[in-house]
Amino acid sequence: MYRLFAAATLLIAAPLSAQQTDEQQAAFDAAVLSDRELFAEAQANRWLEQPCDIGVPLFGEILERDLGDTHVARAQLFAGALCEDERDDYAAGMAKVRQLEAGWPDFDFTDLGLYFAVRSNNAAEYLSRMRALDNGQLGEFEPQRFWQGFRMVRDQGAEDRFDDIMLEWIDARRLAYLPADLHAGVSMAALSAAIRHGRTEMAPQLLATIRSPADYLTLLSMREYEAIWPFAAERAGPNLEAITDEYVFWASARLENHPSDRDRFSDAAHALHYAGRFEEAIALARQWRERDGSMASIEEGDGWALNIEAYANDALGRRDEADRIFDQLAALDPEEHPWVVNFVINRASRLVGHERWVDGLEAASLARRVADSWGSQYARMIIARDHTCALAALDRADEIAPELAFLRENKAESYTLAAQALLCVGERAEAVDLLLEGIADEPNRSQVLGGLQPSTFELFYTPSKLPHPVELLDESAELQAAFEQHARVIPEEFTPTASILANR
Repeated sequence: MYRLFAAATLLIAAPLSAQQTDEQQAAFDAAVLSDRELFAEAQANRWLEQPCDIGVPLFGEILERDLGDTHVARAQLFAGALCEDERDDYAAGMAKVRQLEAGWPDFDFTDLGLYFAVRSNNAAEYLSRMRALDNGQLGEFEPQRFWQGFRMVRDQGAEDRFDDIMLEWIDARRLAYLPADLHAGVSMAALSAAIRHGRTEMAPQLLATIRSPADYLTLLSMREYEAIWPFAAERAGPNLEAITDEYVFWASARLENHPSDRDRFSDAAHALHYAGRFEEAIALARQWRERDGSMASIEEGDGWALNIEAYANDALGRRDEADRIFDQLAALDPEEHPWVVNFVINRASRLVGHERWVDGLEAASLARRVADSWGSQYARMIIARDHTCALAALDRADEIAPELAFLRENKAESYTLAAQALLCVGERAEAVDLLLEGIADEPNRSQVLGGLQPSTFELFYTPSKLPHPVELLDESAELQAAFEQHARVIPEEFTPTASILANR
C-alpha cells in the first residue's frame, strides 16, 4: 500500500542528496546522521518501504532537532500510519488517519481511511466514509477498495447498509462519476436494495449497466432477485446469448480504446470464452502475449492470456496444446513471479479434474510448494481438495487424513471444496451436513448456493469429472429444502453457449 499512499503526503524541500554508507543501508540510525543526511534520506523515500525502521525514527529525529515544519509533522504521522499497517495494528492506523485528517483538512486521505476501515473490520467507519465521498472522490475511487469493503461489510453483517448507499448513489445520479469498472458492482448492490424496498420498477435501469454473464447466473438463481427474474431473463436471453454478445461488444470496444490495459484485455478474452468463441479467444491471447515477442518480460496479465488460451484449447479438444501452455507457466520461477501461484493451481486442478491422477498429484505437489509462500488459505483449500481426490483414486487412502483435516478446519473458506473432497472419499453424509452448515453461514451462503449449481453453468474453468456437490440435492431432502429456500437450480434454457459448444 505504500506507493499508493505516497502521493497523499508532501515531502519537505531537501538539500542535494548525500551518499548512504553500507552500514546506514543495513541498519538505519537517525541519530548518527547529519542534518544534511537526514533531509537526503527523507527525499530518497526509502521510508515509504520501511516506515517502522526508517520513517518513524527519521522524521522523529528531524522534529527533535527542530529542523522541520508542519510538512515534517505530517510525514511523521503518515509514516506512523504505515508502520501500524506493517505491524497489523489497523485500529491504531485508523486513529493516525483521523489525526492526519484533523491536522491537514486540505489533503485527501480518503483511500488511506477506507483502507484502514477495511483492515480493522470497522463496517460503521467504512460505510460512513463511503457516504461522505464527494463526486471528485468517487471519480478516484479505487475498485480494489470497493470490493475489499464489500466483502468486509458482508462478513460483518452490514451488507444491507452498503447496498442502501449504492441505491442512494443511483438515485442521486452519481454512477457516472465512478470508474466504469465499478458500474456493474454498484448496480448489483443497488438492485438488492431496490428489491428490498419494493422498487422493482428500477430493475431495467440497473440491469442496463450489468453486462457480465456471470452476474446473470447469480441474478437468475438467487431468490433475493426472484421479483426481477423476468427482467433478468429477458436481458440474458436463451443460453445467455443476448447478454454475452453485449458483453463481448462492450469489452472488445474498451480494449480497442486502451489496447495496453491488462484488465481490459482480461475482460475481452473472458467475454470471447464465455461466448464460445474459442478460436477468437486463442487469437486474442496470442496477440496479447506476443506483443513483445518473448516470455522474458512476462507479467501476470500475460499469464492470464496463457491460461485463457489453454482453457479455450481444452474446449476445442486440443488437450496436448493446453498441457504445453500450462507446463510453460509452471516453469516460471515463483520467487520472480509470485502470481504464478494462480496458474500452477489451475494446472493441477485441471489435471485432477481430467482424472489424470498421477500427473495431477505431481502438479498439486508443485502447487502446494508455491502456495506455501504465495497462496491464500482458499488456494490451499483447492490444493488439499486436489490431493484428496487424486490420492483416493490412486488407492492411497493412508495419505488422505491430513488433507481432510485441513479442509474440515478451514471449511468456512469454501464449504463446497471441502464437500467435494468428502465426495471423493465416499463421505456423502458428512458432505451433506457440511453444505447445510454452509447454507446456514450467512456470509458464505451465496458461495455454497453457487457451488450447488450444475457444472454446465461454470463459464470459465475447464470441465471436471470430479464428483459434484449438486449430486447431493437429489439424495437429501433436507439439503434440497435448504437450497430452495434461498435459490433455485438455474433453468436449463440459460445453459451458456460455451458449455454447449465445449468438448465436455
